[in-house]
Amino acid sequence: MRLPDLVLCHLKRQFLRSASHKLFFKRCKTYYATTPIYYVNSVPHIGHLYTTTLADTACRWKQLVTDTECRLATGTDEYGSKVMKAAAINDMETIEYCNKISSRFKEMCDEFGLSYHDFIRTTEERHKETVQHFWEVVQSNGYIYKGIYEGWYCTSDETFLTQSQVEEVHNKSTGKSEYVSIESGHAVEWTKETNYMFQLSFFTDIIREKILSDPDFVYPSKARNAVLKLLDEQIGDLSISRERSRVPWGIPVPRDSSQTIYVWMDALVNYLTVSGYPRSSYTEMWPADVHFIGVDILKFHAIFWPAFLMAAGIELPKQIVASSHWTIDYSKMSKSKGNVVDPFDIAGKVTAEGFKYFLLRQGVLEHDCNYTESLVYEVINADLVNVLGNCLNRAGAKKLNPQNHYPPFHKEIFSKDELDLDMNYIQQVKNLPAVADSHCSKFHFYNAIHEIISIAREANMMVHRHQAWKLDEHPDDLKLLESIVHSVFEGLRVAGILLQPMIPTLATKLLDKLNIPLNERTWVKANKVHRNTHSLWYAVAYDFIYNERFQ
Repeated sequence: MRLPDLVLCHLKRQFLRSASHKLFFKRCKTYYATTPIYYVNSVPHIGHLYTTTLADTACRWKQLVTDTECRLATGTDEYGSKVMKAAAINDMETIEYCNKISSRFKEMCDEFGLSYHDFIRTTEERHKETVQHFWEVVQSNGYIYKGIYEGWYCTSDETFLTQSQVEEVHNKSTGKSEYVSIESGHAVEWTKETNYMFQLSFFTDIIREKILSDPDFVYPSKARNAVLKLLDEQIGDLSISRERSRVPWGIPVPRDSSQTIYVWMDALVNYLTVSGYPRSSYTEMWPADVHFIGVDILKFHAIFWPAFLMAAGIELPKQIVASSHWTIDYSKMSKSKGNVVDPFDIAGKVTAEGFKYFLLRQGVLEHDCNYTESLVYEVINADLVNVLGNCLNRAGAKKLNPQNHYPPFHKEIFSKDELDLDMNYIQQVKNLPAVADSHCSKFHFYNAIHEIISIAREANMMVHRHQAWKLDEHPDDLKLLESIVHSVFEGLRVAGILLQPMIPTLATKLLDKLNIPLNERTWVKANKVHRNTHSLWYAVAYDFIYNERFQ
């Protein structure tokens, strides 16, 4: 039965004073980032790709700037009644169906060059063992009790809902009224059964205090405010099991085979499974530096997960980053509307890296992002072809650089007052790494990309402003021409180094064309002037970056 409020208050005070409470703020030894494990009731879509791209880029950026060991975990969530139903609809055995869909998510990572340390599946034996161990720890700590749950349950969302989270609507197809989740619009049903309950109410005040005292714990502020609102609405404890007769496809409760562990408790523990928990070495990865999620699963990650961890005496993740939705023509994507974007399909048209660039260039955490296929072409052509490609094409032309080398820079030429715009450009290149890092540290990759592409745009303007293609006609202008080409190359070199976490393949090709050695494609070198005078491997810019499919 549920513990009396007086006892809960006493336990709460003890918990806040305990050493285990202080553990939640300890730093981990490696940079550990995660995506959600994706539910296998359907194939990958643009939202899955965007979240995974964010996590992959964050890891690559961290590694570039700090040379820290980075580990990214992703995978698939394969238990629950929704998966059983999807398998039945496809006339497949449940595990066979899981294998098929899970493989598509792994293919997505491979197709788009998303590097993961671990691809976890919840149907793996290692995960089952971790979940059951975690359950037993929480139960032995006194936070699980058996009781009768009565309330609304949404099978589609795999979540329990309070009265304030549902509404009655008229179903046009059946002509009858029904109750649905206000947030998702999915149907709910009134459930009454004997389950295991988790004392969520014990932790809600502690979680609220954590969020208020650590503004970046749930990020960005829009997500943080949404969680605080959810905490105000959260009432009572949480049912963390279902009768096995109703939900047989799941991990059994230890020592009670009549119950299945709630799919979200099972799913969230994957982050610990990857770290190696419960082995002592799990602290080499844990706590996670950042959980990247979609805004629609905030409640589970920012309320349930911290509560579960605290109940087990385990340190909290450092940050939870929630991205907003992608819409298509400003309308929500859904299978019923038939407007879900297949990332594999669009990659076949603009290349996988081109589409990744679009997502990072247009994706904003703070609000919903709109997708149209015409916008994808527009962004890629504008930035990668017309700006970056043309910049390399111009600077590599024989008319500007007949000796095919990295020409010297003549400071005395650029010291003239009339060349203020050129000196501003040089200063922008010098500041670019710090400016880009200030944006990337907030996961605002779109702003970092804007600054990087702006450098190439300014370099193009420098060439045009001086009509550099005419400067080889007068010997007195050769030093100015050399300084211009050198400055353009420097801008491209720094831009190429900084683009490596976002578009690694294209950035590598850019740096290859500039003949930048592999050991000089580093954060340190991005902050220093390049002294290379070796012959360059120039080619028409379109050869390295232009793809006819972009047209």
